[in-house]
Amino acid sequence: MKVLLIDPPELFLHGAGHTRQVQPLGLAYVGAAIADLADVRFLLPDTRPWIGGDPWAELVATVRAEKPDLVGFTAVTATFRAAARFAAELRAAFPDLPIVLGGVHASTDPAGALRGAPAVDWVIRGEGEPTLRALVLRLRDGGIRRVLAEPETLAGLWWRDDDGQVQQAPPRLPTADLDTLPAPLRDGLVWPDHIQPAFYQAMITLRGCPYKCIYCAVPNLDERRTRYRSPSHVVDEIAELKRRWQIPYLFFHDSVFTLHKQRTLEICRLMVARGLQVPFCIQTRADRLDAELLDALLAAGLHQVFFGIESGDADSLRRIRKATPLAQIRHAVALTRAAGVRTSGFFMVGWPWEDAALMTKTADFATSLDLDAISLFSATPLPGTELWELSDQDASPDSIDFRTPQVNLTTMTATAYAAAFATVKARVDAYNQQRMMASLPADLRIAWMDLPERPQGGA
Repeated sequence: MKVLLIDPPELFLHGAGHTRQVQPLGLAYVGAAIADLADVRFLLPDTRPWIGGDPWAELVATVRAEKPDLVGFTAVTATFRAAARFAAELRAAFPDLPIVLGGVHASTDPAGALRGAPAVDWVIRGEGEPTLRALVLRLRDGGIRRVLAEPETLAGLWWRDDDGQVQQAPPRLPTADLDTLPAPLRDGLVWPDHIQPAFYQAMITLRGCPYKCIYCAVPNLDERRTRYRSPSHVVDEIAELKRRWQIPYLFFHDSVFTLHKQRTLEICRLMVARGLQVPFCIQTRADRLDAELLDALLAAGLHQVFFGIESGDADSLRRIRKATPLAQIRHAVALTRAAGVRTSGFFMVGWPWEDAALMTKTADFATSLDLDAISLFSATPLPGTELWELSDQDASPDSIDFRTPQVNLTTMTATAYAAAFATVKARVDAYNQQRMMASLPADLRIAWMDLPERPQGGA
């Protein structure tokens, strides 16, 4: 049996040859869970520098050549429409091909996912490893008729009945011991020719989050209870990544890498003891980083910290349930910069209670922190979040770009909000440009500034 796991295309659809060298870890984990049952292949369109005018035809032809017995898509809300379109293309070309959808969007809104992707047969809600494994076993041993006969016995599965009504099996509990999961499957790429070592540098060390930020869906998922991989299990994977793929860098995709202090210290200690120091970056909160942790992280190879800061207004931080004192944020960033570590900050504006003055306050705070880079986003409600409930949204935008004000949640007019966002963004862009220029060697900086203006429309 062959299972083809697909990450929806984004860059590939533009046909301009752009790529993204990041392995989708969710697919890699579910692929590993069924690797002993099926020939698992991964179709990751955005890793291929495609230049052409009909990307869907190219993708369908690739699936035809693979001849899968089951196709599985993953999708976040931003990529859901591409997944639904890809599934529709496959349904038209292969009417009997079973198609299943998982990922964050399917888990936060399984019924909506089934309605929005009519070519999908089933949706998996929650962690996909055990449910996909059970589905593959059922298909392998009895075919699609056996699945259709008793879908309610596959915990975590959602489907449509003969009348088109959405049905669901009982929920499946998250995996309690993450060490029992096989390591992410990093083989089986359909298009391996353009893959670089950087592709293999992503990993996670925990699942879930104890916080209740209103813009995040995790508080409404079964994964809210945080589960950790053991330090030795984490470091074994780092050793394999260095041995087999010679990774030049490591990106921990945990939303709060330093959530459990003693565990983080032990991971760092083992990395040093085993000679596995490699430059790496983490994401964390300002209230989850102190001098002791920073020293240990530095010894293990820390290169960059992404701080989730979100606002420069104390009341807004309280309202989004991220009430870290502004002074503590300032201290954590200064401490990290003093250690020679690159710092970046994530910020959002456009909360329902905000006006132009509060948005400016966030820009003032962000640009005063001496960060190496600032990422500014427009508050965008996603299904499964409290912000979605506050926004009275019926559907997400046709395409999601958090860097533009696609949804106006404020009491300002849409025009006024767009203007306020543009003003704040211009300040952030100017700040980032200045920081980038300051980081260049003097000779390159002078050469850059001496470049003549490019004529309008010039090549």
